Amino acid sequence: MQKGMSIIEVTSPDLELALTLPEKYDPARAWPLQTEGRSTQALVLSAAPKFLEKALAWTKARYPVALADGEKPQETALTVEVEGLRSAKGQLIYSVFAGPDGFPDKGEKALTSGTCALTDDKSARFVVPKLAPGVYAVTLFHDENSNGKLDTKTFGIPKEGFGFSNDPKIRMGPPRFKDTAFAITGAGPERLLFIKVVHL
Repeated sequence: MQKGMSIIEVTSPDLELALTLPEKYDPARAWPLQTEGRSTQALVLSAAPKFLEKALAWTKARYPVALADGEKPQETALTVEVEGLRSAKGQLIYSVFAGPDGFPDKGEKALTSGTCALTDDKSARFVVPKLAPGVYAVTLFHDENSNGKLDTKTFGIPKEGFGFSNDPKIRMGPPRFKDTAFAITGAGPERLLFIKVVHL
């Protein structure tokens, strides 16, 4: 083990709770371990050595919890609650990505995309059914004028509200996939995600 590196093991029922601790979790620093009788997750906390750059793709392929012979991974319905909209006009357009390819603005490369209506209290809610275990990221924007695209100002700065899973800080340009990624482990039939819309 490298100096300054520690390992935390948690059982599958506690996994999603552990992954919500932003100071301890980076999707590119996690991979599953198998121990007798249960599936565990090792979270490696370190100074991000170079080999971890490839860990996200590896994690995606290896992430599901351990299954008995012949058992299929449990699919999960993802419910997304959206808040921070500045009006109830227009619609919400969202995309769910299963990897960094096309993220965040190439909707044609997303696993799924859709629209949802807004409520009078300036919030929205949508459900993405049947997500297999893996690593995903959600992008969305408030299409206030219902023209089907994110309107921008000078230098491509969005005019309309937008958001990402994990609510990453927005600096120069959009966040990376790994900053917005979250895990679907197959440990339960439902997963709840909250996203706050940002206005620039």
